[in-house]
Amino acid sequence: MLLRLAYAAVAALVLASFAAACGDDEIDATEARCQANRDAGKVNFVTGFGFTASAGIIDAIVADAQGYFEELCIDFEVQPGFAPSNSALVIEGQAQFGNSGSFAELVANNVAGEGDLVALLHWGRTAIEAIVLPADSDVEAFSDLCDKLIGIKGDLPPSLQAAVSMSGIDRSCFDEILLDGFDPIAHLDLGLDALPVYKSNEPNVLTANGVPFKMLDPLDFGVPSSFAVTFTTQRMIDENPALVADVVRALIRGNQFATANPEIAVENAFELIDAAGNPMFLAMEAERNRWQVESRLVADLAPPDQGAGIPDVALLGAEIDAQVNAGVLETKPDWQSMINGSFAVDAYDGTTLIWPGP
Repeated sequence: MLLRLAYAAVAALVLASFAAACGDDEIDATEARCQANRDAGKVNFVTGFGFTASAGIIDAIVADAQGYFEELCIDFEVQPGFAPSNSALVIEGQAQFGNSGSFAELVANNVAGEGDLVALLHWGRTAIEAIVLPADSDVEAFSDLCDKLIGIKGDLPPSLQAAVSMSGIDRSCFDEILLDGFDPIAHLDLGLDALPVYKSNEPNVLTANGVPFKMLDPLDFGVPSSFAVTFTTQRMIDENPALVADVVRALIRGNQFATANPEIAVENAFELIDAAGNPMFLAMEAERNRWQVESRLVADLAPPDQGAGIPDVALLGAEIDAQVNAGVLETKPDWQSMINGSFAVDAYDGTTLIWPGP
């Protein structure tokens, strides 16, 4: 209760300062927008991987913890989920926003579930997945994987399937073994030639334990991929465009805060992790590393002349082409209808976030 009252006080101060600089018409418009956001009721954001300090998740956690949604009069709640099942909750209306592991995943979920998911923010402009190799491996490129034994957790991620296809080989030319658990040290001890990993997770585990390795990164081979894509539904956009605009604005500010204040951002994530009983047994140091790796990938590949998070339509289209060519998608869907970058574009004046917004 005290925390909610504090947030309300902050919101009142924001409106008061805004009023001091604006005319009556602008004040009325701001109050009307605030009331409309309240009238929309609870807004649920379901994550794609628990409360981890991942891009596309931590911006929602931080924006909520720092009171940015409260300032915009939005009753926002971050709920833990797992991709791709979190997309079904948004399609069914049980949640209003979520995050996807990649744009390819979002498109595949739309096709499979006959959904109307729309990408609003696109943080990662490369694959978050890679392949780890033993340090003495003779593999130098994806095309060298033929006749090798690869450990698979569920399936080969779509970005790596595209990398294999673009290298000129067929997936059938290497052997696959299904793995249990998520321990990369134990997996490599099985005598594997290659192990698909998340760049912000398993490599840190190997390094921390002194296990040498090499890595095949799709980024080094020009494979068009993405990670950390925030989405809603076309229905939500049609019914509540101003609310969608404000959610996007708050998420961008949350990402900015998390990038500038990584320690606080991870602490915000752990407040939710611990409150939920930490069912994934996450460690603070591992989450710090996760956010360090992912935020660096986001920053290093972001165009310097535009605001961060604006969807790169050309790159996302190339990603879908690669998925079709790799056979991950049977046919090429109407992927353009699954992107709406206007909310992110309109949130900026050049590269400066407009806050609290028009």
